[in-house]
Amino acid sequence: METKKLGKVEINPSALEVIANIAATEVEGVSKLLGKKVYSRGVELEFAGTELVIDVYCNLKTGFSVTKTARKIQENVRNSIFNMTEINTKTVNVNILGIDF
Repeated sequence: METKKLGKVEINPSALEVIANIAATEVEGVSKLLGKKVYSRGVELEFAGTELVIDVYCNLKTGFSVTKTARKIQENVRNSIFNMTEINTKTVNVNILGIDF
């Protein structure tokens, strides 16, 4: 079977920020993401060659393990980005800025 190239697909970095934002806020224990942008609030990304480096800035709810919640954020963000775009994520850095009571 012959395959034909149909064209090029480009993904706007702000779309990746939104995916990461939604993935991070889905994790139980996350209170809010912190940042100035509306849709990508609390998420910064940078490309390192063909791989992506993501920084997430958030507050957690009281009563949740910081390390377990941070690991869940990393896994959920990495899986969501890959499942939606097939872009490999090199690193997901989770920055816990505070605990909300």
